[in-house]
Amino acid sequence: MNERFSGKQAPPRTNAVSARTLLTRKWLLGHLLALLLIVLFVNFGMWQLRRLDQRQSSNTLIAQRAAARPQPLGELLESHAQEPEVLAYRRAYAQGSFEPEFELLLRSRSHQGVAGWHVLTPLVQESGRALLVDRGWVPYEMDTLPLEEASPPAGEVRVEGVVRLEQDPPKGWAANFAPRDPGEGSLASSYYVDVDRLSGQIPFPLEPVYLEQVAQDPAQTGELPLPPEREELNSGSHLSYALQWFSFAVIGLIGYAILLWRTARGE
Repeated sequence: MNERFSGKQAPPRTNAVSARTLLTRKWLLGHLLALLLIVLFVNFGMWQLRRLDQRQSSNTLIAQRAAARPQPLGELLESHAQEPEVLAYRRAYAQGSFEPEFELLLRSRSHQGVAGWHVLTPLVQESGRALLVDRGWVPYEMDTLPLEEASPPAGEVRVEGVVRLEQDPPKGWAANFAPRDPGEGSLASSYYVDVDRLSGQIPFPLEPVYLEQVAQDPAQTGELPLPPEREELNSGSHLSYALQWFSFAVIGLIGYAILLWRTARGE
């Protein structure tokens, strides 16, 4: 009998219809997209936590090496000839005479927010090999080499500092976004301490690492160059970035669950 004339009312079908709507192709694609975004946000958060762990491990290593007694650089290089990368951030000292005739300027260096250069000067050792020494910062207007207002001491000098690895210019796709030096010719200034690139303009065989100067004896007579600023050891923003990504995942999960609930209710 027709329900209209039987006196019985048909049960509401809104919820059932709305629930079936969530299984249509359009909604299934939406479910997949929401799941992918939440997984992506969680992975970004985990990536930031891994970077935080790497940063903290690196800071611990740098602090330990900075607290160690300086060692002769020649001995360190001899004992680690096949793996100079393990010398990074070690305290070391070397003796020799500076050759300001062959020094150059390192670009894009600042001191307390003021733009300038770092002075990179070869120190010729008794062995005849030259060690590139980052002697520190000078203001931007001092760009005529050799820097008479920041000349190193003449004669035998003992330099103490932090061992740094040579800096290779970015390669591949990253090279399109990074500053670059000319590929040929002598450089009066450079973005990188690229030992291979600079060996062509310095008439001494170069050590595979360079030294970031902390002290020298005899001391500098003038105020310049100013010692390189020490690298600040902190955890950076990795933890806050991780929390942001996790919060995006939680917000997305809750928001999508509410959307599904309201749709299933037919609202």
